[in-house]
Amino acid sequence: MSQYLSKIFIGICYGVSFPLTITVLDYWLKDLGISNTLIGLFSFIHWPFMLKFLWGPIIENFDIPLLSKKMSRYKSWMTCSYLFLIFGIVIMANSNPDTNVFWLIFGSSLVAIADGCKNIVLYPYQLIGKKENSVGFIASCVNLGNRLGSIFIKVSTLYVAHFFDWRTAYLFAASMIFLIMMINFVIEEPRKKFGNNEKFSLKRAYWRSFFMPIKKFLETKHSAKFLAIVGLYKSADFMMQKMSKLFCIEIGFSKIEIANIIQFYGSITVIVGSFLGGYAIKKLGLIRSMRLILTLHAVSFLTYLLLSEFGKENSVLTLIITLEALSGGAVTACFIAFFYTIAADLTIYAVLWALYELSGLIFMSVSGFFANFLGWRLFFCLVPMLIVPSLVVLRRIQLQKET
Repeated sequence: MSQYLSKIFIGICYGVSFPLTITVLDYWLKDLGISNTLIGLFSFIHWPFMLKFLWGPIIENFDIPLLSKKMSRYKSWMTCSYLFLIFGIVIMANSNPDTNVFWLIFGSSLVAIADGCKNIVLYPYQLIGKKENSVGFIASCVNLGNRLGSIFIKVSTLYVAHFFDWRTAYLFAASMIFLIMMINFVIEEPRKKFGNNEKFSLKRAYWRSFFMPIKKFLETKHSAKFLAIVGLYKSADFMMQKMSKLFCIEIGFSKIEIANIIQFYGSITVIVGSFLGGYAIKKLGLIRSMRLILTLHAVSFLTYLLLSEFGKENSVLTLIITLEALSGGAVTACFIAFFYTIAADLTIYAVLWALYELSGLIFMSVSGFFANFLGWRLFFCLVPMLIVPSLVVLRRIQLQKET
């Protein structure tokens, strides 16, 4: 039980920082009157987060001078990641996008880099006690924590921004992440130590911890199909996550209504969905669950047509969020379980996750353009079609496993 609680906490550590440069920032920019197209392009602010696989071998093989003598290599890298994360958030809080967008971009870049380092250091915790028949439940626990952290940071910052301002909201977020950092000092480390004491040159460290794992992964039988799933599985979800909340703002929902219905209620429903996803994996198997749940999630996107028909209506939005969040939580649980299956070590995890984030960055960045070009109704009709390539690849993976 304690292992699963620790994984929930690790998920919280993931969830409290990521929305600050994606979801929460989108609301801030929308408040400033920035167009959907530009808000979509602002997704590129998050690009440094994808590059964490490049410094992953450094984190794995090298100590931080002075600091690593006071604590383990693991704890020292984690401490630095959190401190730079907090520093970047404070810079964002004190920026003024109306007059000078540079400091917002600079602070967001620091947050993205530090967040990537933090995620690399936290990954080994997820694998403690992993067994073949437990990946679905572990994925659900991590996703539960991720959603809890995400609920808290998104809802709380929206409330603070509503009653005060965005600067206060981001300073509040920085203080909460500082508290999370302090709790990290008392959690148990994995038995398999992160990194080792053997001395490596930088070149050898990258060869041993970066190129060799990638070469080994690419030699596996289904590597090309795995890469396709990582890049495409959540493509429709990325576009909907970016634009659906902006659509809700455009038709008149307030920050408080969005915080209560989309962020709080929606995130709680996602948690329920994540456990349904874990249960489906146990009963149906991973690949079959991924196909079925992805299809249901795509169908849920069509319900936004109801909102475009009825306009600002809380009951309709609640119904839509219920369907989307239940299936979305299950989709995420399946995807995390898929990652546990194919990412055997830290480097492969970092590289594949970077591919996943690059895919998300691309789809989110163009989502505003397509929403403006197609119009909301056609956008909601066409986005679900993005799941078709993933369904085709998953079908082939299943057929090869059955033969």
